[in-house]
Amino acid sequence: MSDNIFQSKEFKNNLHNYEAARIAGSSIYLEPDELTDIAEYYHMHGRLDAALEAIDTAIDMFPGAAEPLAFKARTAIFMGKETSEAMRYANMIDDKHDLDYYYLIAEIMIADGLIDDAEAYLEEKEKEVDEDDLTDYYLDVSTLFADYDTYGLAQRWLDKCEEEDEDDYIELKARIALSKNDTTSAKRLYNALIDRNPYQTAYWNGLASAQYMASEFNESINSSDFALAIEGDNCDALLNKGNCFMVLGNYDDAIVFYKRYQQLQPNNEIAEMGIAAIHMAKGELERALHHWKEAERLCPAHSNNRLDIYRNITLAYASMGRYDNAFSYIDKMKGMATAKQSDTYVLQGYVMLVASKSAEAEHFFSLALDTTAKEDKDYTLYFIAYCY
Repeated sequence: MSDNIFQSKEFKNNLHNYEAARIAGSSIYLEPDELTDIAEYYHMHGRLDAALEAIDTAIDMFPGAAEPLAFKARTAIFMGKETSEAMRYANMIDDKHDLDYYYLIAEIMIADGLIDDAEAYLEEKEKEVDEDDLTDYYLDVSTLFADYDTYGLAQRWLDKCEEEDEDDYIELKARIALSKNDTTSAKRLYNALIDRNPYQTAYWNGLASAQYMASEFNESINSSDFALAIEGDNCDALLNKGNCFMVLGNYDDAIVFYKRYQQLQPNNEIAEMGIAAIHMAKGELERALHHWKEAERLCPAHSNNRLDIYRNITLAYASMGRYDNAFSYIDKMKGMATAKQSDTYVLQGYVMLVASKSAEAEHFFSLALDTTAKEDKDYTLYFIAYCY
């Protein structure tokens, strides 16, 4: 969903009327998609209880409507609950031919790690989509895969779309370029979108991300400032400014922006990760470990951030001489599908080096090389050298 909908006069009126009725204890009639928009707004601003209250109102008023039930199911996934709960809400949707139903079933599969099954399911359902809706279908499916960092499939579905001048098409193309670290193309595409619509915060945030990846940190901060001028509490812009200040070594300003982000997204692990990284950089290991543990507590089970959190907790424990704790987190990493075996062996070797056990370190480094694909040998050798 575009953040710009929250700036529209219609949405602001609906939100005002909804909140006025809620305070007065009276009822108000809004369509299911309008109530879902309000829930999305609350969720984006870290007000999960208010979001669920709005969505439960929608489900009570419109039992079987696709959008509110899909939101409820996705919230279950976001909160790290069993996907069976998400499927329970999906089964409550009356219209099993609604596109939102198709997307939700595929998303549940992806959250379960069944990416190939999701791809096959969406290909099968493509045959049932009206020709007039195919462009939207291709863009929505591509967005779904991009949201789960499955950019190869995102590109494959984007290639099916013939409406290459659509803003959504260009934005997805920019996101895919970023995933390939093609910052030149991404910046060009986001600038083209900004020329079309300079009041779309998502485009400024995309440009800021591309500039950050290109190490253009001051330019990235400037782009985030444009986003914040449009929407003063835009989470992505606040987070990006925190990250830029962190890299520039301006730790005091970085923490200010991480904490502003945290106020808006108290259930998100990202701010804790940023604050933890600052304390690590300052050598404040106990404080860093506290924030890494908080990030671990908040991080959903399916999030790609969990691996990074475990790695940093391992490094903190190793630096503190608490080697048993460090190895316990390496064991947790080994149980994750996203963890490369060679990387965990390198990390084990590093902990052994810190513990002054050079023979054991060499053993794990050898295992790392043995389990590394031929084309990645230089990558592994570089990190082994870095450990030494």
